[in-house]
Formats: sequence, C-alpha cells, structure tokens
Amino acid sequence: MDPDASDYGSIILWSLLLIGLIVVGWVTVLQVKRRLQRPDVTAGAGFTLSDLRRLHKSGQMSDEEFERAKGKVVDAARRAAARESGASSNPRQSNL
Repeated sequence: MDPDASDYGSIILWSLLLIGLIVVGWVTVLQVKRRLQRPDVTAGAGFTLSDLRRLHKSGQMSDEEFERAKGKVVDAARRAAARESGASSNPRQSNL
C-alpha cells in the first residue's frame, strides 16, 4: 500500500468527523433556538385582582366566588411580601 492511499483515508475520516460535528452543532443550535422562542406557559398561570374583577363584572363569577378568590389573591400577596421582607432583613436583627 502506498503512503498516498493512507493519507487519503485519513483525510476522508477527519472530513467525515468534521461534517458530523457541524451537523450536531447545527441541530443543537436549532433546538436551543426553538426552546427560547417557545412561549412561557407559567406566565399566565395566576389570577390578578383585575382578572377577578373582570370575571365578576362579566357574570362569570358569583359574588361569593369573587370574595373567596380575592381573599386568596390578597393572602398570597401578603405571604410573598412577608417572605421578601424576611429575606432582605438581617437574620441577627430578627432574633432580637
């Protein structure tokens, strides 16, 4: 076997490896791009007070349901505010 044939084989092998890496990189970039463009499903998961008021005014929610839901939203907002203020305060001061 002459040295030129083994050189061609090596060149072909490395070329195929390089092409394979390029294809894998391209597929990865496309998947990341698709994932980044997908809408965030958790963004609209909760109700705000304005959402509740709109449902109540349109008749889709009774007075009792509105009051109960409003209480839950207000309670959740208070808990979140308490968590944030507790996390931002100095832990030594809270033990005093």
